[in-house]
Amino acid sequence: MKFRFETAVTAVCLSAVGISLAACSGEQHNKETKGDAVPVVVGRVKKVQERETISVSGTVATPNAPATLSFLVSGKVVFVGPREGEFVKKGQVLARIDPTDFNLSVKGAAAQLASTEAALEKAMNSARPEHLEQARIGYERAEDEYRRMKMLYDSKSLAPNDFQKYKAAYEHARQEYDQAKAGGQKEDKALARAGYNQAAAHLDVAKKALGDATLYAPMDGYIAKRAVEPGDTAAAGRLVFEMVRMDPVEVSVGVPETDVHLVSIGQKADIAVPALPGKSFQGTVRVINVSADSNTRTYMTRISVPNPEHALRVGMVSEATIRGNRTVSMVTLPGDAVVRDPQGATQVYVYYPDQKRVYTKRVEIGAAVNKDIEIKSGLDDNELIVLAGQAKLRNGAVVSATEQTARK
Repeated sequence: MKFRFETAVTAVCLSAVGISLAACSGEQHNKETKGDAVPVVVGRVKKVQERETISVSGTVATPNAPATLSFLVSGKVVFVGPREGEFVKKGQVLARIDPTDFNLSVKGAAAQLASTEAALEKAMNSARPEHLEQARIGYERAEDEYRRMKMLYDSKSLAPNDFQKYKAAYEHARQEYDQAKAGGQKEDKALARAGYNQAAAHLDVAKKALGDATLYAPMDGYIAKRAVEPGDTAAAGRLVFEMVRMDPVEVSVGVPETDVHLVSIGQKADIAVPALPGKSFQGTVRVINVSADSNTRTYMTRISVPNPEHALRVGMVSEATIRGNRTVSMVTLPGDAVVRDPQGATQVYVYYPDQKRVYTKRVEIGAAVNKDIEIKSGLDDNELIVLAGQAKLRNGAVVSATEQTARK
C-alpha cells in the first residue's frame, strides 16, 4: 500500500511538472511569435508573357580600333596639345614639329620653279624683236642672191658647185628665220616643259612636308594615349596619339552556342553596367560572328549603344539582355525578393502559414523583366514568397506576414 501511495504521489508531481513545462513552453512560443516576429509582405509568383531573352556579359569597346596618329615627317616637336582623357574636335591642332627646315625647302623649290618657268617661256615664245628682224634681213638677202645665181645657173653661166653654195646659204637663212619666228626647237620645248613640271612637283612635295609638320585631329573623339612631349624628336610613323570615339560605343559579348540561334542582327538589347548603378542603356545587335571562340565556345556579338553623354567608357564590364523574337510564358518575382547565400547562390524566403516561419529555398533565375526577374526553376505556383522585409530574415525565422493580393 505504501508503494502504491508513493507511486500516485510521484505521478501527480510529474503531471504538475508537465503542466508547468507546457505552460512555460506555450508562453515562450507566444512570446516568440508575437514579440520577435519580423513583419514581412508575402505574395505569389506572377505569370507573364514576355519575349524570350538571352542574358550575356561583356565589355564596352569602341566601334573601331583606336585611331593611331603619327607624323609623316621627322623633326623636333615644338608643341603638343591635349592630354589623355581630353575631348578634341575634328581639325583641332594636336602637335607640331619645328617648321624651319620645311619652310626653307618650300622657298628653294619655289625659286627653282620660277627658274624653269622662265626657261619654258623662252622656249615656247619666238625670238626677241631685234633678233627676229636680223634673221628676216639675212633671209631676204640670201633669197635675193639665190634668185640671181639661179638665173645664171639656168643660163649655163654659173658652175653647178658655185650654185650649190648659194643655195645652201639660202636654205640656212630660211631655217634661221623660221626658227626665230617659231621660237625654240621642239625637243627644247619638251625639255623645258619637263623641267618646269619637275620643279612644280618638288614644290608640291615641299609644301606637303610643311603641312605634315602639323598634326590635326582626324575626327571628334577622346585622347586615349599621348606618347610625345615638347622637345622630343618625332620620327615618321612613330605613335604620337591614340584617339577613340565614344558615341556610339559597342558592347562586345559572347553568346553561348546553345543560344546563338536565338540572336539575330537588329534585335534590341538592354544594357546594365555595374559601374553605373541605376542607369540603363539600350542598344541594337550589329554583328554576330560566324565562328565560335575555340576556348569559350561562344560567338562574339557586338551591340551598338548610343552614348551621347559619354557615360559609358571603354573597358567597362556590362550585362546585356538581348530581346528575342519569340514570346514565351514565364514566372517572375520582384528583383528584391531574390537574395544570395554566402556562397553566392540565388534563393528566396518561402513562408509557411501553419508555422508562421520562413525558410530559404534555392532558385534558378533568368533575365530581368522590367523591375522583376524571371524564375526559371525552384518554386511552385502556390508558394508564398517574401516580397518585402527579407533584409532582417534568417532561415527559420518567425514572421508576421501580410499577403499581397495582386501584383501589377
